[in-house]
Amino acid sequence: MIHFTHPLFLWALAGLSIPIGVHLLSRKEGKVLRLGSLRHVEETSTQQFKGIRLNEILLLILRCLILALLCLLMSGMKIKYSGEKKWVLIEKGLETDSRVLPILDSLKDSGYEAHYLDQHFPILGDSIPAGPSINYRMIVRQLTEMNLTEAVVFAYNRADGFTGLRAPLPPTIQWIEIPMDNHDYLLSTIALPDGQVSLRTGHSGATMTNFTTEVTARNIAGVNPPDTISILISGDEKYAYSKRILKAAIAAIQESFPVVIRMTTKNTEKAHFNWCIWISDKEIPKGVAEKYLVLKVQTSQDLIVKENYHQWDITQLLNEELALKSNLTLQVAQLLLPVTAQWRVAAQNDRRMLPEPIAWSAPGKGSQFGVISMASAETYLSAMLLILLLIERSVAYQRNQ
Repeated sequence: MIHFTHPLFLWALAGLSIPIGVHLLSRKEGKVLRLGSLRHVEETSTQQFKGIRLNEILLLILRCLILALLCLLMSGMKIKYSGEKKWVLIEKGLETDSRVLPILDSLKDSGYEAHYLDQHFPILGDSIPAGPSINYRMIVRQLTEMNLTEAVVFAYNRADGFTGLRAPLPPTIQWIEIPMDNHDYLLSTIALPDGQVSLRTGHSGATMTNFTTEVTARNIAGVNPPDTISILISGDEKYAYSKRILKAAIAAIQESFPVVIRMTTKNTEKAHFNWCIWISDKEIPKGVAEKYLVLKVQTSQDLIVKENYHQWDITQLLNEELALKSNLTLQVAQLLLPVTAQWRVAAQNDRRMLPEPIAWSAPGKGSQFGVISMASAETYLSAMLLILLLIERSVAYQRNQ
């Protein structure tokens, strides 16, 4: 199949009428030879006369071809290659799934090559190292460059695997989503100050991930101490109400999460803190904390915005209504709570999936995946144009045209 990037230039093919008109209107005058006698002049053979006519027609054809190639070159002609390879791709973990095995065997019997759904597409059965989660959209872009006749993909459709711009599936790829089974796992076991243990369990499935916390007095192996967060909170008297709202949010975090928060309002011992919450018009003290949460009233749709790597700004004065409406406690918790192994365990066990209508956009006109393997014909057209120019000049020189 032929595709043109700039089809408007095809109108230039109407210029083929120019060399045709030139050849029809031009008449070459013969040379005048003065002879003393006609008895030695022989009549020109008909065959030679036809040969001259043929050379002129050849020159016309060459010039028309040159003009046609030039028009195709300007129009950006591309040629679609039809591949001969058919692949079936299996995400790691699905190669032994009873929902996939019968279809996989049938496809292999029909001539499909079996590969892992991985960045380098290893052969199914080879050992592949454990790596980061798959980016499905990047995999699809790689498949479009493989010149495949057809590809059948079995994937978990993990929600965290769809990063980047949403794009349509190419017509040569059939994507089959296989939901993961529901999974319960132990997220953390943390010792509480009263001697009890906080057990946090994760529950993840195709549509939802949630967590439950149980406080028990049982003796459990592998209990970890709670994380400790030190906070210096200071502010002017006119911002006392905003300071009170923030202290209430921090107290709620202390009650809801198994962490130890040590909060003070004065740095009498010149200590270094994890966080400094500064609610004042005075200059922010430097070097007293690793990170800062600063009240800086400004125009913003968000209550808390990141100013740089070490500082976040509260953009409005606080009150109960604003704190409830903007989920202040949750936003502050996301900042204060350290990223520990719990978050990594939760990410590794996340089994939520993205349904196909959300994962891929609808194919539309001008889609980047409208054609699967298009190769530019510019190189071939340029070479042919150069060869025809050389032939045309050679013939024109001989015919003096």
